[in-house]
Amino acid sequence: MSNEISQMETRRRPGGRSARVRDAVIAATVAELESHGYDKLKIGAVAARAGVHESSIYRRWKTREGLAMEATFALFASHIRLPDKGSLIEDLVALLCNAGRYLEGPLAHAAMQFGLAMRDDPEVITQMHALWSQRFEVFRTVFARAKARGEWSGANEGHLLEALLGVVYLRVFLLRQPVTPRQVRPIVATLLSARAQ
Repeated sequence: MSNEISQMETRRRPGGRSARVRDAVIAATVAELESHGYDKLKIGAVAARAGVHESSIYRRWKTREGLAMEATFALFASHIRLPDKGSLIEDLVALLCNAGRYLEGPLAHAAMQFGLAMRDDPEVITQMHALWSQRFEVFRTVFARAKARGEWSGANEGHLLEALLGVVYLRVFLLRQPVTPRQVRPIVATLLSARAQ
């Protein structure tokens, strides 16, 4: 029995260490991006800050671009908390405003520039799609709660989320306008009404 337990613990350890390494590398990447920007991001500096070997980073992320993208999404997730205000419209308004505040920061602007620069790289595009799919799964929790309250019976929440987040990106990056409840609530209400018809 003791041998079985020992074997189970041995199997668990790599997963635990892998998670710790990932967290350390992502945190180090975010710190390097905040300190030096994407143009000066170096895998060696990230490895030194995280206390890992460079080969560990390349083995998991393959490229500097892939590492920068995952770190940016991790920061996005940590800054944009999932709201729970008891109302679908208010949850969506809060979600958009949280996203707007994050996207107005310097690191988000650097990530946007990076995304545009790498838009023709198939590997980066594939990873970006995967990361966005993960975020959308988290955002769908808002709709699951609304369904439980009897507020929402629609489908294809992903299409609605794309439209709503498009509003945020338009206001922040093109119109240079803030994302506030007063400005986005009518848009959310209109889109929800259209989806309900």
